[in-house]
Amino acid sequence: MEDYLLKILKLRKNYPKEENNLIKKVYKFAKEKHKGQKFDGQNYPYFIHPAYAGFLLTKWGRNYEEICAGILHDVVEDCEVSLATIRRMFGQRIAFLVDGMSWEIKWNKETKSWFKDRPGFYKKIVDYSLQDIGVTIVHASDEMSKLGDIFGRKFEKKDEAFEKTKKRHTWTATIMVPFYKEIGLNKVSENVWNKIKDYIGTMPKSELNNYISKAELAKLRKELAEVKGIEELK
Repeated sequence: MEDYLLKILKLRKNYPKEENNLIKKVYKFAKEKHKGQKFDGQNYPYFIHPAYAGFLLTKWGRNYEEICAGILHDVVEDCEVSLATIRRMFGQRIAFLVDGMSWEIKWNKETKSWFKDRPGFYKKIVDYSLQDIGVTIVHASDEMSKLGDIFGRKFEKKDEAFEKTKKRHTWTATIMVPFYKEIGLNKVSENVWNKIKDYIGTMPKSELNNYISKAELAKLRKELAEVKGIEELK
């Protein structure tokens, strides 16, 4: 895969050395943790996805903490790395941002198994974004760093049954697609919908009001309107 660290450092050549050194440390750490994983069942290393997310955040002029979080955003949920480890190694804000990107996992007493709590995850995205707008922007980098974004062509997810993918995308369409639109990140909303519409067909009714108020949406929209460098998301 392409060395996105070199691209990141090239864009950040005039930034403090200590910040760039932390990005190097994060990149090496995440690359090692994702070693052997494949992305969406395709013959591409999984790490291409978070590495590209970090590159996008750099291109958008985001600070080093958000860049680090973009690179690390899947290590907690996919690599058995604890948030305590992230906090100890890379600092409080990076850990907060990574936490905002990580699934809520709950125990099902009936099936006696762990499961991903989708409502809990989407509520977390909203709550964390209201505390730190960086969470929203790191999520946008996640959405826009799939294989299709990186290579400019369509890819099918090969490691998941169609019906399971459809169900997952339906959640996305009812919450995240309208969320990005309502906060002014129209290009992100369009990007996400274009990836999932073949699975769903017609846009389902929004359930966003179950997770965030109109006043809170307005707050995020106003804050994002003042953020420079993310015009391609709007």
